[in-house]
Amino acid sequence: MGKKLVITLDESTTSNYFKLARKKTAAEVNEECEPSGSSLTIDIAPSHYDSYVSCENNEIGIASVDLVDV
Repeated sequence: MGKKLVITLDESTTSNYFKLARKKTAAEVNEECEPSGSSLTIDIAPSHYDSYVSCENNEIGIASVDLVDV
């Protein structure tokens, strides 16, 4: 039996991600550039600590990280 790592952004973190991604995409489109996408960094901590999420070097919230049997 294998394992799968499941990373879930909470509602606030998801909202913050979309705000930053929309702003970046709009700026690129206004400059007539093809949108480049976004980079998410997730600092995974031991299970009893929060795992923090950054988007384009801006901390945007927390994520839950679970190891699931598949």
